[in-house]
Amino acid sequence: MNRTFTLLNTIKFIISMLIMPCAAYAQGILSKTVTVSAQREPVSTVLKAVSDRGKFYFSYNSNIISGDSLVTLNAPQQSVKQVLDQLFGSKYQYREKGDYLIILPAAREKVFYISGHIFDQETQVAVDYASIYSRQLLVSTLSDDAGHFRLRIKDRTLPLSLTISKVGYGDTTIVINQESADMRINISQKAVDLDPLIVRYSEGEATWLGRFFLSAKLRAQSRNIGRFFVALPYQASLTPGLGTHGRMSSQVVNKFSLNLLGGYTAGVNGAEIAGGFNISKQDVRYAQLAGIFNVVSGDVTGAQLAGLFNHILDSLSGVQVSGFAGIVKKNIEGVQISGFLGRSAGTLHGVQVSGAIGLLGGDSDGAQVSGAYNHASGNYSGVQVSGGANVVRKDFLGGQISGGVNIGKNRVRGFQLAPVNVARRLHGTQLGIINIADSSSGLSLGLINIVRKSTSNISIYASDIVPVNVAWKMGTHKFYSILMAGATTGDQNRSYTFGAGFGFEFFPFKKFGFFTEIMNQNIYTSDWYRIPSLYRFQTAVTYKLNKRFLLFAGPAFSVYDSAGFQIEKGFKSFPPKGYPNFDMGNKNMSSWIGWQGGLSWRYGKGL
Repeated sequence: MNRTFTLLNTIKFIISMLIMPCAAYAQGILSKTVTVSAQREPVSTVLKAVSDRGKFYFSYNSNIISGDSLVTLNAPQQSVKQVLDQLFGSKYQYREKGDYLIILPAAREKVFYISGHIFDQETQVAVDYASIYSRQLLVSTLSDDAGHFRLRIKDRTLPLSLTISKVGYGDTTIVINQESADMRINISQKAVDLDPLIVRYSEGEATWLGRFFLSAKLRAQSRNIGRFFVALPYQASLTPGLGTHGRMSSQVVNKFSLNLLGGYTAGVNGAEIAGGFNISKQDVRYAQLAGIFNVVSGDVTGAQLAGLFNHILDSLSGVQVSGFAGIVKKNIEGVQISGFLGRSAGTLHGVQVSGAIGLLGGDSDGAQVSGAYNHASGNYSGVQVSGGANVVRKDFLGGQISGGVNIGKNRVRGFQLAPVNVARRLHGTQLGIINIADSSSGLSLGLINIVRKSTSNISIYASDIVPVNVAWKMGTHKFYSILMAGATTGDQNRSYTFGAGFGFEFFPFKKFGFFTEIMNQNIYTSDWYRIPSLYRFQTAVTYKLNKRFLLFAGPAFSVYDSAGFQIEKGFKSFPPKGYPNFDMGNKNMSSWIGWQGGLSWRYGKGL
């Protein structure tokens, strides 16, 4: 408590220093400049010399000032106040009235103490860590291991009500009519149901930051008097418990809070600033700034900024900016920006931006952007952008963009853009190198498209290019990608081809259907650096033999680009002989009408 009043006096001194120039400008008696010199002269003579030179009169009681006392003084060009301070120090106070300067004894701080012991009413055992506090004066203390307490009261305002509170006991209020010592106070145990609000307000102090930065006594008092709160205009503190409200700071909601190193308050309904940290038991509105971290047990409405870490144990409505990590236990409506980790255990309706990792616990909508990894545990509607991976555990509607992999563990409506895309039920578009889906009514565009429940198949067929071809057709009947390879069977007119393409098929009849495909093939001519290209458009009629197998055959139109390379002896030349061909107007290019025919095996599980 002494530290509390010392800080109050310091604040008063700062205010007085700010207004002193204004007082000096008014040229009061105390600010007048005089020159006085005395060598072992009576105090009364020195005061007479000062009054003559300053053209005013002293008024004082000779019983409090000994006029015969001898003093030595040398004060050239000093104010009257400075001269008096050299004579008397801080023994007196001075009041100006007209041409008179009245000397009075210095005001003494009115302080008295109330002490006693706290006992259990039933067992008569001393009760430790009980809170003894005044609701009117906002002063408090805790009983020690022997149940003893000593409470310092600054103002002699009697009668005074004191309340004794401890978890597990009923509140006891007594009235003090005079300074008391060694009182005996009995308190009774009481079975109390845990109030959800009290539990909520104590969550902040239960975090590892709360346990580290708040003393056991502060946390004990906060639990003891968890139902008592008061609103005041301002507070200032050096550390938790060392400030204008002392140990009662955790029960005060302030409009403005200034914490030099750190503070522990009930809440803020205005602005709170700390050089180190802020810990708040209730809600914060409208701005909270800290050099290191903020911890809030309730809601934050407005802006919360910290150089390192922000932790909200309820919900955020506004903006949270954290240099390293920002955590919200429940919901976010607004913006969360974190240098490394951003997390909401509840929902997000807004934007989450994280330098590395973004995590969402509930159904959310908006935008989630991170440098490495985004994860949404519920349904998500909006956009996910990450450098490494995006994951949505339930239904997703919107767009996923990633430098690595996108994963939708349930239904995906919208689009996925990444080297690897994974969806359980695809109702949108996948664009990547590898696309994987359990089932699909959408579109997968990539080099490899794997749809487990689909009409994907492996085809073995012959064509005018080479007699033996194998094609892996991946996707759905609406759209599928193709990887193929083929070769001749003899040593003469050898030819090897490989390529990729896409196609679609439809079945207007029960047994008969059609497909159309576009391919880009390469023709190996004994040198990997000299590979001509073949562009092929082919269509076919299909006939279902059964659920798994079908026959197909149809025409094809090919365009061959030799790129000026000469075919080596023993390799097949193009265009092949005996097929209708067309002049392309370029000696390196040729085209013709060919054919294809073969057998397909459908391996998809959705048949």
